[in-house]
Amino acid sequence: MSLNTDGSHSFSLNGFQLASQGFITAIANPKGWAFFLAMVPSFMNYDKPLIPQMSAMVLIILIIEFISLMIYATGGKALNKLLTKSGNVQLINRVAGTLMMFVGIWLALS
Repeated sequence: MSLNTDGSHSFSLNGFQLASQGFITAIANPKGWAFFLAMVPSFMNYDKPLIPQMSAMVLIILIIEFISLMIYATGGKALNKLLTKSGNVQLINRVAGTLMMFVGIWLALS
């Protein structure tokens, strides 16, 4: 999905499609699995039942993930309002391009 520079755009995705796309993206991300597998051994007490411990850890991770995604979605909604104004997409493209040039110069000089 991208925005046109003239301000015209249309998306035909409903809430369920967006949620399922986000879920599939999160499940397919290997960084999430690596994080979970790295956290399991350090927080598990293997002398006690594992199912309640795993359930608590999964619940905590899901709550943190939900809060993070809601913050991300709120930022996206605010950015959508900014980008739907006609000249803002081109302005943001110019700012991003300028920042990338400065990073390239900085890396070349360091």
